Amino acid sequence: MNLNKEQPRHEHRTLNFPPGFLWGSSTSAHQVEGNNKNNDWWAWEQATGHITDGSTSGATSGHYERYKEDFKLAKDNHQNAHRLSIEWSRIEPKEGEWDRKEIEHYREVLMDLKEKGFTVMLTLHHFTLPKWISDKGGWERRSTVRAFVHFVEYVAKELGQYVDLWVTINEPNVYTSQSYIEGLWPPGKKNIFKSLLVFLNLTRAHRASYLVLHRLLDNKTKQVEVGIAKNAISFEPYRRHTFIDMFFVRLVDWFWNHLFFNRTKRYHDFIGINYYFHYRVKFVPKISKQLFFEVHNENREVSDVGWETFPPGIFQVIQDLASYKKPIYITENGIAAVNDDKRIRFIVGHLKEVYHAIESGVDVRGYFHWSLLDNFEWEKGFEPRFGLVEVDYETMARIPRPSLKVYGEIAKNNAINHDTLRFLGHGAEVR
Repeated sequence: MNLNKEQPRHEHRTLNFPPGFLWGSSTSAHQVEGNNKNNDWWAWEQATGHITDGSTSGATSGHYERYKEDFKLAKDNHQNAHRLSIEWSRIEPKEGEWDRKEIEHYREVLMDLKEKGFTVMLTLHHFTLPKWISDKGGWERRSTVRAFVHFVEYVAKELGQYVDLWVTINEPNVYTSQSYIEGLWPPGKKNIFKSLLVFLNLTRAHRASYLVLHRLLDNKTKQVEVGIAKNAISFEPYRRHTFIDMFFVRLVDWFWNHLFFNRTKRYHDFIGINYYFHYRVKFVPKISKQLFFEVHNENREVSDVGWETFPPGIFQVIQDLASYKKPIYITENGIAAVNDDKRIRFIVGHLKEVYHAIESGVDVRGYFHWSLLDNFEWEKGFEPRFGLVEVDYETMARIPRPSLKVYGEIAKNNAINHDTLRFLGHGAEVR
């Protein structure tokens, strides 16, 4: 036995994030506000079979009335930024009719965030459309682009002073695929041609909205920052030395992660990344449904909705999209989990990878966890629990989870300290 053998090094170094880094969480209007009765999703929910657990959004999380309480929870746990969306169908319930009561409500919401010292990121389209728009054909129609830009112009004039970062469209690829290829979301179509038309109109809407926001809000002291929130997927070949798998990875990565940006290159001040998915691509020409290898076949850790948890993937997509040489914000990253230990591991693991991306030289400026609250998770209903804060849907009581405290300590310190890294193991208790 060699007693002089050097012992393994044990690092205690704190992982520090850049000064001014944004620590926040995200919500979307239809998922948390409740009673958005004027949009296409409300109508979609009323038909049986559309929502997995048989629910309808109803009052959802009651955030419309309880926003001050919810923002206080975020503030008390050291978050300094918040991403939310604004509901088009509340503000313009009928074509050309603007509801002053609703615009004043959103003014009060944004003012409360600013009074609490938050940096505000506002999303203008988060999957829902006013019913009067969807009845005319929604994003299949070029007229929807004009209507959306008119809405953006109105919001910019009314609320622009309270917004720091603008997201024009949330996850255009997801919206297109779920609504026009899978048929799981309204209008429930399965039509490749129409999906391409919708995708093109979403790129037009983003470009036009970008120009409108800059025209109305840029001034000598402040330049508006505008982008999108892009669902970015980490892809890798399942058989690393098989050319067809490697080629297919390049193809699906370009189509899913880059096509929208390639059509809107000059119209982004930042890149917003929503990261949830990691796929191992295995080309099986005779069985098209096995294009993406099923992660549960390998007994990997997954969320309550079956999505693999793969922290290195967020490093990969950050590196991939850094090629556009724009500042990057993680606009969504979260896990559906009743077991909060899993959520804590998820947060620490993914933030550690974000730290490594920053250390590699990428300009990452903020992280918004999905979600602040448990909410209505689209076609899955209320069963998935994404919140840092649990919501009792019977009483609307807010129950902070331990993960809110862990994330809050990271935000407070602007760093992941050595003690926090213990949560990457199983069973560590929050003190």
